[in-house]
Amino acid sequence: MIFSSPPTAPGRARARLLPVALALPLLVSGCSGTHRAAPTGSPTPGAPTSSPPTSTAPVTPSTRPASVRPSATAAACRTTYAAPDPDRPVVALSFVVADSKASVRGTERVTFRPDLPVDRLVFRLWANEPAARRGGGHTEVTALSVDGTASAFAVSGDRTTVTVRLGGTRPARSRIVVDLAFALTLPGGVNERLGHSGRVAWFGSGFPLLAWERGRGWATEPPTSAFAEAATSESFQLDLSVDTAPGDTVLGTGVPISTTGRIRHRTADAVRDVVVAVGPFHVARGRAGATPVAVGVAPGLSDSAERLLPMHVDAIAAHAARYGPFPYASLDVAVLPDIEGGIEFPGGILLGHNQDKDATLVHEVAHQWFYGLVGDDQGRDPWLDEAFATYAEALVRGTGGTYASLSVPASGRRRVGAPMAYWEPRTSVYYRSVYVQGAAALLRARRTVGATAWDRAIRCYVATNAHRIATPADLARALAGLPAAVAVLRGVGALPPR
Repeated sequence: MIFSSPPTAPGRARARLLPVALALPLLVSGCSGTHRAAPTGSPTPGAPTSSPPTSTAPVTPSTRPASVRPSATAAACRTTYAAPDPDRPVVALSFVVADSKASVRGTERVTFRPDLPVDRLVFRLWANEPAARRGGGHTEVTALSVDGTASAFAVSGDRTTVTVRLGGTRPARSRIVVDLAFALTLPGGVNERLGHSGRVAWFGSGFPLLAWERGRGWATEPPTSAFAEAATSESFQLDLSVDTAPGDTVLGTGVPISTTGRIRHRTADAVRDVVVAVGPFHVARGRAGATPVAVGVAPGLSDSAERLLPMHVDAIAAHAARYGPFPYASLDVAVLPDIEGGIEFPGGILLGHNQDKDATLVHEVAHQWFYGLVGDDQGRDPWLDEAFATYAEALVRGTGGTYASLSVPASGRRRVGAPMAYWEPRTSVYYRSVYVQGAAALLRARRTVGATAWDRAIRCYVATNAHRIATPADLARALAGLPAAVAVLRGVGALPPR
């Protein structure tokens, strides 16, 4: 997530766009109000597409940056991403979007095998966070059953936590099946991950999210009123259906598989959250290597999907060269009213108007690795995704000097690693203290130990912690052979002292 115009940095210099020489050749096709099932590595044989086929031109880079290879001294480093947990949750999720676009009804089935004994289940209702509620948004669970039996549940005072007592302790790896029904009212006119405007609706984290962290248990950090996240979830297998008006395009998490009447079916192998945007978007489609990329612009916005598409493709190529292959089967981007900046989700991005003119686009694509692939507890360790995404964006755009020159407010100095609970009463200093100070420290650590050694270590960190919730200790282990870099990060409070 990034602010379009950070409130704490009104004078923030807007860095240059990617040089034309770095642009990858791209042909795009535009369409209005249609959606074509994107090709995947494992399509469903005979599955119908959601509209008659349109042309989808491949994007083939003229030159690809060389991948970073581990050296002989880095034999312990993985060369491919760690596989998702074979016992990860399986989530079957169904959304029915009202034709007014103001509300959504949903059902969810979660098949869960906890790696620790559990006596309760915890789901988070992030649509009840303060900003969404200010705009009239809210959600409620209307029914819940565990293993086929209706169960009572308790909702926290802030309305973001649903707890179900199991009536005893279930052993680790036992199979638990939870069915939920819920109702979602979308806010209007707020800069948030959920909203509706005219014929368009969008909802990220718009369902009861299982708040489990392997090896730790339930993540119950409080919500934040800032333009930030506090969500935590392990990766899960997703089967998603979206029932919406026939003329709508559906953008978001998962690969499109089929359309039956009003229902659009999508799947994903390992994602930790879900975003959906529906409406008569103008869509441009292409590819970043083998990855289908779709950019849709909501009606009434002047943004060009055809202009934004190659910019996303360039960003994918630049980040993939440093951190590894794009982690999802596709990327969908929805350009929307009301949003200022951008909000990231696995395989999906919500983007505000005119975000081709600053760092937002490249930043949000970086989040596909830092938060999406390598997860973090965003309430406990927000810097692990926000500082890293800002760092990654700075390497692509050459803005490191700008970040190093910005002052950090006294209450944020040397507190990069503070949790959202610390920033909640200090939201005005959050951006410079975490995004800017954290990115500047990561760039300084890279300069201190040399780009080759640092890039190898970070690539190893990404591969080792893929599909997991990483902690600062995991990063410290990846940097154990680079003590000077560890010292830089400890100096700003990103890593704990010895």
